[in-house]
Amino acid sequence: MFTFATDYSICVFIATVGVLQIAVSIGRIDGLLFFKRPVLARALGVVLVVFAFVLFFSTGPRNVNDFEGGMDANGQALFFFYGSFLAVIVTFAVSSIVNIAMKGREAPVGAGLDAVRDTNYVVALTRSLTYWWRNWRTQMKSYFFG
Repeated sequence: MFTFATDYSICVFIATVGVLQIAVSIGRIDGLLFFKRPVLARALGVVLVVFAFVLFFSTGPRNVNDFEGGMDANGQALFFFYGSFLAVIVTFAVSSIVNIAMKGREAPVGAGLDAVRDTNYVVALTRSLTYWWRNWRTQMKSYFFG
């Protein structure tokens, strides 16, 4: 039904969402969790990783070289990037919807992922973009005028 590359991308997507849920639950980055309880997020992550592995290797022969229908290294790297990048975007979107009411304290400038410990991603991104929109002249002054 799907090509080898499509199967690979879908399984990378599923596994990456699972790994992200495990990582943010261990790091206590609550704004990116799908569930309020970190134990549930870890369980979901483990289930997704195992499910992706089983799905990929049970749907067809996977030990195929690139001359007989498999993927070469460049294609594999590209489809890995596509699957993992989409997983990060979907994680940001779903966690922002799930945690829509989470509007914690404002993080300091340059906080990075620490900005989503108490807020959802959309709120943290909006606060950051608002700051940079208001202060871009001050921030850029040292680069252009010594």
